[in-house]
This record gives sequence, C-alpha cells and structure tokens, in this order.
Amino acid sequence: MQNKTKEVIRDIKALKVQGARNIAKVALKSLIYEIENSKARGSNEFAREISKTMEVLGRARPTEPMLRNVMRRAQEYAVQNRRKDVKLLTSGMSAYCTKLLKEMDESVEKLKEYGAKYIPEKATIITHCHSSTVTGIIKKAVKMGKDIDVIACETRPRYQGRITAKELAQEGIKVTFIVDGAMNYFAKKADFALVGADAITAAGDLINKVGTSTLARIMRINDKSFFSAAETLKYDPLTQYGLREEIEERSPDEVWKVKMKNLKIRNPAFDVTAAKYINAYITERGIIPPQSLVAELKEK
Repeated sequence: MQNKTKEVIRDIKALKVQGARNIAKVALKSLIYEIENSKARGSNEFAREISKTMEVLGRARPTEPMLRNVMRRAQEYAVQNRRKDVKLLTSGMSAYCTKLLKEMDESVEKLKEYGAKYIPEKATIITHCHSSTVTGIIKKAVKMGKDIDVIACETRPRYQGRITAKELAQEGIKVTFIVDGAMNYFAKKADFALVGADAITAAGDLINKVGTSTLARIMRINDKSFFSAAETLKYDPLTQYGLREEIEERSPDEVWKVKMKNLKIRNPAFDVTAAKYINAYITERGIIPPQSLVAELKEK
C-alpha cells in the first residue's frame, strides 16, 4: 500500500476527513491511486493486492456503510473482470471507480435540488452536526430566493456545528448558534429539523451524530417534522440479515482529559434514530418516507 493511502486512512480515523460522503470519496480516490500505481505483474496478484487495500479502506471508520458500499462495488468489478489481462483490468477498474465518483456527485446534486424545492418560501430550520449535503440544500434554497433562518446545535464534543454555522453565515444566511442542551427551547421556534446521515438500516432507522435521536424526539414532542438528507448509498444492506450497525466509540479525551478514580467517560460518536421519528429521507430519488425507501432499496 502506498504511503499516500496510509496517510489518508490516518486522516479518516483522526476525523481530519469528516462526513460520510467525503470519507467515501477520499477513500475511492485513494483506491484509484493504488490501482494506477500498482506494480502487479498479473491479474491474480493485482486482485489480491487491491482486495487488501479495499478491506483496509473499508474499515477506516466502522459506522460508514457508504464507504463500505463503494468499496464493495469496486470489489464486484474486480471479481467480475478478474480473468482479463492485468493492464485491461487496472485501466478498466480505474475508469469504473472514476465513474462511481461522478455518480456520487450527480446523486448529491439531485438530492440538493429535491431538498431545496421542498423547503417552504420562509422557514426556520434546526440542524445538528455538520453535513455538506444539508448546507448544500439550504444554500440552494436561499439562491432560489427563499427566506431561511438556521438554528445550529454546537454538537459536542468536537463542535462540528461550528462548521455549519460558519459556512452558512459566510454565505449571508442568518444563523443562531446554540448549545446542545438548548435543543428543546429552540425546537419550538423551528419549522422542522434537517440533518445528514451516516447510515440507514433495513428498519428505516437513521444512524447519525450522537444527539440526533434526542433532536428527533424533541421535534416529535413539539409536533414538528424531522428530515434526513441521505444518498441511498448510505443504506447498509447487511442490516437486512440482522447485523446491527456498529456504533463507533471514540477517545474519552475528546470529552474530558481528566483521570480520576471511580470516573468513567463514554464517548459514542453516533446514535440511532428510530424510523417512527423520521418524516422522510431526502434522497437523489426524491423525498421518501423510511418504510417506502427501505422497500425500494431492498428490491434494488
């Protein structure tokens, strides 16, 4: 494996690369780099070499099915074309992965268009964490002439909400930045919640930054809607067979560096929002309720 790829894996694990889609794209670009710089002398040697790379890249973050899905699709290409000459296999696989990157960009643009059109002419939206897809929807809606106010939760312990707040404020969008504990107070002032997604399960549940499920329940208590912007590549097909999505737990030092007897610090990075709290997923296929989306993806 190239040093450049090892560095990318370290960056993903250290959260220097954030967001499910960004992680998947960076990993896919690293895979293309590995393919194009392979010194394998035959197709079998190349297949073994690249399979190990895909396995390591796919494990860089545990709660990222989008990452695993793009690696799986690349793996399927390698298996289906394993009898080809090594030069044809490498050039073909590089072109296929490049096409995957293009498809991902096209999908997210469709998703943003659906989301921006769906937002009312005047709306106050509450967000949690940072999602380039969510901010993309909001910015596109504003460009359409819609009057949008955003309430951004800080999202401890790494404060990704600050990224959202800065990005939107710099675009001239009105943002109110709040501590996570003020969710309920400000949910009453919002029209709906809009968050990103790290994974969608076979039950239609959403895996996203810890605190998302709290926001979803608060929105329901206040009779407000809750939406998640998610490309369908974030669906984890393995959950159809009873596999539970792994919830990554990060270093306690992110929360509090103090060491003390009888004190245990837990730092789960994600939580699960039940489908019953989600009005719909905004996807590249349209705005679809959880149950309908899962039925469609299972069939696919």
